[in-house]
Amino acid sequence: MQPPIPRIPDDTLRKLIAVFYARVRKDPLIGPVFNASISDWNAHQDTLFHFWASLLYGNTGYNGRPVPAHFKHREHMTPEAFTRWLTLWRQTTTELLTPEAAALLQNRAECVGNSFQRAMSFQGGV
Repeated sequence: MQPPIPRIPDDTLRKLIAVFYARVRKDPLIGPVFNASISDWNAHQDTLFHFWASLLYGNTGYNGRPVPAHFKHREHMTPEAFTRWLTLWRQTTTELLTPEAAALLQNRAECVGNSFQRAMSFQGGV
């Protein structure tokens, strides 16, 4: 039997996303790609809140298709960029969440990143 999924309050998840992407935007490797790609950070962070909430708890209003949205940036989605993204995610989740919640979101982020990398490696990406 698996342990219950730790409940992360909505305001905590929103703060996590805001702090994480503030770090991403300042990062010299991945920041320029994100900053050039996203014009409305508030809307993007709201989408990301629903994305992460859906990964944790099921249907929460997220109905996006993240792989096609990221495919146009595939030349920037290198193993080094993914490692940096994941490192920043691990740091931020460790700082802001309980150890159980941080571990859960770190695991989910690794799964998301691995799925993206596999999708980007296929012809056509989707």
